[in-house]
Amino acid sequence: MYSIDSRSVIPVYEQLKRQIVLSIVSGRLDEGEKLPSIRELAAALRINPNTVAKTYRQLETDGYVTSRKGLGVFVSAGVRELQSNRIEIFEELTDEYISKAAGLGLNADEIIKGLAGRLKGEIEHDKNE
Repeated sequence: MYSIDSRSVIPVYEQLKRQIVLSIVSGRLDEGEKLPSIRELAAALRINPNTVAKTYRQLETDGYVTSRKGLGVFVSAGVRELQSNRIEIFEELTDEYISKAAGLGLNADEIIKGLAGRLKGEIEHDKNE
């Protein structure tokens, strides 16, 4: 499921939005699949339901999900096209990461070393699940 880092400088709704978008683009959530209700997700993440509602509204505005009155929120039709653009999305995320890291004054070697360490940790984490 999703997780929120309360210590992050990234707003909670943005953290949640990014995770849902990644779930859709990676194919973990597929076209027509129902997302958790606002209340369910808010309770699971221990966040304000208004934050989840805001996230869902933004996802709907961006075309990732469709809200059906009384039924819930569903992954929009046409996400397969988004899934085929994974490399493009990856490149955008990489550019953002590199820009922020360089803004912190890190050089290329430090960025690569830090990324390699995090990637190794993520791979180890996946093996243990």
